[in-house]
Amino acid sequence: MPLLSVLTLLSLGILIYLGNWQYGRYSEKLDSDPIEETLFKLVQVAPATDNSGMAQQVYGIIDGEAVWRRYVPGRINNQGDVVLMLWDATSGTEPVPMPVSEATDAELTANVFVRKASKQGFGGTNQPEQNIWYQFDGAAMLTNLGYDPQSAPQVVEPDTVTIRLASDLTRSRQTENPYATPVVRDPLPPERHFGYALTWWGLALALIGVYLAFHHSRGRLRFKR
Repeated sequence: MPLLSVLTLLSLGILIYLGNWQYGRYSEKLDSDPIEETLFKLVQVAPATDNSGMAQQVYGIIDGEAVWRRYVPGRINNQGDVVLMLWDATSGTEPVPMPVSEATDAELTANVFVRKASKQGFGGTNQPEQNIWYQFDGAAMLTNLGYDPQSAPQVVEPDTVTIRLASDLTRSRQTENPYATPVVRDPLPPERHFGYALTWWGLALALIGVYLAFHHSRGRLRFKR
């Protein structure tokens, strides 16, 4: 078999496999259960408005969109150890600074747990001096705010998050918070996987078309009229 045909068949198999894999992820997410309601409880958090620092911004993906999740320090029921509360998120590639003092008391349905420091190295490098974090590190974030945590702090993750438009903070929307569990759920919506599947399958069809057109131009393939 000619080398071109071998490479074409190999590439075709890879493209079809990728399309089928993405369609499988699409089907899995459609069948997946929503976040368990039993994980959440009504929580009252008093932000540390006397803190002169800035909200700690953590990069993430929500509904397929790049966002910066803004965390502020506070105390549950205004007592106990300092926790990190997700205040809101801003859309876009550039974070929007926010003084901790701008946060207000909040009563919200949330999950409270200890999130271990992320060791993933696929994002950017944490920039504490800019209050920017690509890998979540609660202890380092509190240290950056002037506290002296002895271990990873608890985080307060609401069941829904407000996402504000970076260019106009008065415009916002609310959506399910994919970071509301210790194990972060895949933030890509099912429809995105379906779109990827169509892309891979489309490329496979295009490859077949190019292959047939090439052989037709060389006289190796003739179509009857």
